[in-house]
Amino acid sequence: MNRLLLTSILERAVSILAFYFPFVEIACYFGPKVFLGTESLVMRTFYAQYIIPLSKFYIDNNLLVFIVMIWLFTGCARGKLLTFRVSKFFRFNIIQAVLLNIIGTCIGVTFQYLPVVFRESLFATAFSNFLFLGMLVLFFYSSLNIAYGRYPVIPVISDAAKLNVQRGYD
Repeated sequence: MNRLLLTSILERAVSILAFYFPFVEIACYFGPKVFLGTESLVMRTFYAQYIIPLSKFYIDNNLLVFIVMIWLFTGCARGKLLTFRVSKFFRFNIIQAVLLNIIGTCIGVTFQYLPVVFRESLFATAFSNFLFLGMLVLFFYSSLNIAYGRYPVIPVISDAAKLNVQRGYD
C-alpha cells in the first residue's frame, strides 16, 4: 500500500512540475512586457527576483529542454518511459503540458516577428498581460486538479492529449 501511495504522490508531483515548462515559456516571451512595462517598482523587483531565476536554466539550455520534452512526449504517447510503464493520468498531464508549451512557443515567436509598431501598442500590452495571466491561472488550475487526482480540462489541448494517450499501450 505504501508503494502505491508513493507512486501516486510522485506521479502527481511530476505531472504538476511538467506545467513549469509552458509557464516559463510564456514568461520568457511575455514576462518582460508584462513586468518591465509597468512603472511599479514592486512588479519589476518581483520579476527580477523570482521570474528571471526560474527561467534562467530554461533560457540557457533551451535545446536540452526541447530534447527532453520531445522524449517525454513520445514516451508518454507510446505508454513507456525508458523501461517503465506509466499510467494514463501521468501520460495525459505530461502531454498536455508539452502541447501547451508548443502553443506558447508558437505564439511567442509569432509575436516577436510582428512589426514594432504593433508590438509596442496598447493592444499588444493587453494581449501580453492576458496571455501571461491566463497561463498563470491555467497553471494553478491544472496543479490543483492534478493534486486532487483529477484530469484538468483545457478545451482543445485535452482532446489532443486524450487522443495521444488512447493510441499508446496500457
